[in-house]
Amino acid sequence: MKHPRLKLMLLLSVAVVVITVTVFGVNNDRGHPSDVSSPPSGKVTPSEGNVIDPTGVRGIPTTDLFGNRLEVPADPAGEPLAQDPAWRPDPEQSNYLTVAPSRLRWQRGWGGAALPVSGSDGPTSIERGVASGFADTPQGAALAACDAIARAFAAPDDIWPNVVRARYLGGGQPLVDRIAQSRAETPTAATYLVVPEGIRILPGYRADFAVVQIAVRASGGWAYANWPMAWHDGDWRVRVPDAIESLWDPAIPVGSLIDFGSWKGTTS
Repeated sequence: MKHPRLKLMLLLSVAVVVITVTVFGVNNDRGHPSDVSSPPSGKVTPSEGNVIDPTGVRGIPTTDLFGNRLEVPADPAGEPLAQDPAWRPDPEQSNYLTVAPSRLRWQRGWGGAALPVSGSDGPTSIERGVASGFADTPQGAALAACDAIARAFAAPDDIWPNVVRARYLGGGQPLVDRIAQSRAETPTAATYLVVPEGIRILPGYRADFAVVQIAVRASGGWAYANWPMAWHDGDWRVRVPDAIESLWDPAIPVGSLIDFGSWKGTTS
């Protein structure tokens, strides 16, 4: 079976993929996530009052469908962490293009979607459901890619079009319409937006452009897709190709994640 790229982040396995759930009738035996309330319309920035406590004291942690830890913020739009650029990975280290950012956390967003935040590479702000302020680093590019995909499919109807317009560069209204079609076909998509199995940034990374590869579970191993990211107007954005439909091209199977970094969460 082939796995479309924009549907890749919804992929749990060939048997448990949100598109398969809808089209082929595969059931999720784990049940449905509890409902979450709509986010407030204001801006969320790091402060003593809204930074996630990594111990889980303020919100009891939960998991995604594969048992990966998710912090539970008060706001389902997510809450950013206080930033310290000194914590960013060293560009001279050999695994710079695969290593996760410092204090990486995955937060439970709308409907159970996994939303990434870090204490080193962003985001610095979440306003009306749209995250921004990702660092101009490989880690910032990867965080922005995962964030943009998750929010486009999980955010409520009054938020996700703004996410697409803000976090995707190019595509315009046709892209909004195409994602709306996919959302209509997969109304429970948020449940299946899980923590990725692996992430890497391709060699050739530059401060204004990065290609992020995001891997998830698939039949016989894993599958990944390439997400081009452009640094534009002070932030990373998904660089939408002229041929929008190519975003739904088949993903690429891979038998090992040895060349990918684990981004399940970090303690430092």
